[in-house]
Amino acid sequence: MASELDTGNSAGQLFENITQSAQFTMNENALLRNLVTVYDMQGTPGLTASVPVWPRVTGLSALSAGADLSNTDIAATAVDITAAEYGAMTTIQDIVIESSPIAVAQDAGAVLGGGVAQAMDEVIVDLFTSASTDVGPGAGNPLTMDHILKAAATLRKNSVPMQGIVAVLSPSAAYNLKKTLVNAGGSLSNNDLANAAARDYYLGTVAGVAMYESASIDVDGSDDAISAVFHPAAIGMVMKRDLRIATQRDESIRGFEVVSSAAFGAGILDQAKIVKMTSDSAL
Repeated sequence: MASELDTGNSAGQLFENITQSAQFTMNENALLRNLVTVYDMQGTPGLTASVPVWPRVTGLSALSAGADLSNTDIAATAVDITAAEYGAMTTIQDIVIESSPIAVAQDAGAVLGGGVAQAMDEVIVDLFTSASTDVGPGAGNPLTMDHILKAAATLRKNSVPMQGIVAVLSPSAAYNLKKTLVNAGGSLSNNDLANAAARDYYLGTVAGVAMYESASIDVDGSDDAISAVFHPAAIGMVMKRDLRIATQRDESIRGFEVVSSAAFGAGILDQAKIVKMTSDSAL
């Protein structure tokens, strides 16, 4: 049975400490959701959001005087993104709280919040394999600056605005890029994005592409990984429920069960605005 938590007692203080720490950690470590387009589904029915994607109007020509225009179909297509629930639970015993020299509640919150942030990033990077265009060197070959430039050129050829374009790279695949930047006297300084993940994992900017590394990208059995360069409008993320922390008293173990959960999902909205790069990811 869930305990009633009063902010004036020790249980309430425990809950508050865990919640604040979890929320802060999730916000500071969720990198990818800051780089895509987020749709808020909180308070709406259902788990699936139909996101409209509008076509570009091309091929316009000069009009003669009095010419009657024909109708152009600009009907949007819908991309369905379904949210799912993600969560984790841990148990904190009274004796640990009473005897530990460390801030158990804050540390537990940080671990749980970090887990939700990791799940959010993984949902997004798992989409990279579904990108239809690959401009990478291919399996077994190192990623170079040339591939970043090729990716940027490919997106520009598709008339994708350069503002906001990012590269998200496997850390091992990014090794050669970092080495090249350092040897060329390039800057690996922090950028001005608000959260710690954006600062800590920012590599630099090349040809207008801001580069980040993410350990959430999977490396396959052959030590290859798939990174991606994309515009924020290429990927949509739906948030059905943001981070939630709940506690329940379990008297038989003299402690609290602490549950963290969130509900979200992601999908590719526009294949023309994302390219993937398959490359070697072995050091």
